[in-house]
Amino acid sequence: MNIQQVKNQFPESIADIEMLESLGFSSRSHGWIETLNPQQAEIAVWLMGKVGNDDDADTLMGVLSSQSRELWMHAATALSLIATTKHLTGLFEILTRGVDVSQRESAAYTVSFLTNCQINPELIQVLTEIAGNKNEPPSLRSQALEGLGNKLSEDIPTNLYDSAVQVMLESLDDLAAEVRFWGCFAVGAVVVEQALPKLQRLAQTDHTIIPGWWSVAKEAADSISLIQGLRGRDEN
Repeated sequence: MNIQQVKNQFPESIADIEMLESLGFSSRSHGWIETLNPQQAEIAVWLMGKVGNDDDADTLMGVLSSQSRELWMHAATALSLIATTKHLTGLFEILTRGVDVSQRESAAYTVSFLTNCQINPELIQVLTEIAGNKNEPPSLRSQALEGLGNKLSEDIPTNLYDSAVQVMLESLDDLAAEVRFWGCFAVGAVVVEQALPKLQRLAQTDHTIIPGWWSVAKEAADSISLIQGLRGRDEN
């Protein structure tokens, strides 16, 4: 997508885009974003995600690695659209070794929604280890579970696939409602039929509301419908 296409798709942002153009967006260098104020930088990060290239992804990795915590999630969203395989090592470093949970969650979001990378066994292993580690914050484990739901495929080695499925099944019994919720999502997205008994229990009994979403029971019921619907289609 080029800048004109972005303007056509987001007419409400034309003034902001033209402001960035006047500040040198078209000829931006690696350090250009550091010359902007926080509001301008936020818009620039968003625009890089729409029109960016590999160099922009490098810049956004710098933002995600920086102390600019107000930009982390914006950078993560943009990176999910333009990051490539070469950026995985840096993302894994932040995800596994970062000291700030919000920064790690941002990296987890990026790898959960990558569009320019093929399924990577190391990615599945990292997400599985985080999702299954009860010493990690529930919010981070939940993001890892969402990533597994988005990325897990039977094309990866069987041992990694089975380990990920086991972690997803165990998450349905977790003490943290947020983890149970995203466990429901994951087993539904991957169509894990052996999760049906646990999902049915949660659909009947777990009415905990997850802020910004809905109840665990509803998510469990949605996953049941998805799994049973796909199973019925396969049987026909």
